[in-house]
Amino acid sequence: MEIIKFYYEYEEYGWLSNYHVCDFTLDGCNWSSTEHYYQAQKTMDPGYRETIRLAETPDEAKQLGNSPNCHIRPDWNIHRVVAMRTAIQAKFTQNPELMELLLATGNSELVENSMRDYYWGCGADGSGRSMLGLLLMHLRTELRRGR
Repeated sequence: MEIIKFYYEYEEYGWLSNYHVCDFTLDGCNWSSTEHYYQAQKTMDPGYRETIRLAETPDEAKQLGNSPNCHIRPDWNIHRVVAMRTAIQAKFTQNPELMELLLATGNSELVENSMRDYYWGCGADGSGRSMLGLLLMHLRTELRRGR
């Protein structure tokens, strides 16, 4: 099985990255990237969520979400998977060109090649869970069934 590794938004498979800038609508708001949406879901404070939503870049959104000023919701460890699943589903279903690219990955294993993240990515030694890749592969399967 072919393995597709992705991380930086400017690389070949960068459109799989949460830093890939593309518009989608969720919760009645327009979002610039899945990173913006994901980071905003960390808090229940509507004002701080809006600050994250309006961040100029995905990196700035991540910094705001990781800031001590972001009061993390108590159920975040459970809700984070729901937030990511919701974000990537909106990204790929509302952007048909991205959906086609995802479907074109066939049966390849999708792996976020993050050296530091052992949950969403594969980690430096490859032993990470690569949850983002797993969610993307699950979405790809759902999209195929819907065709």
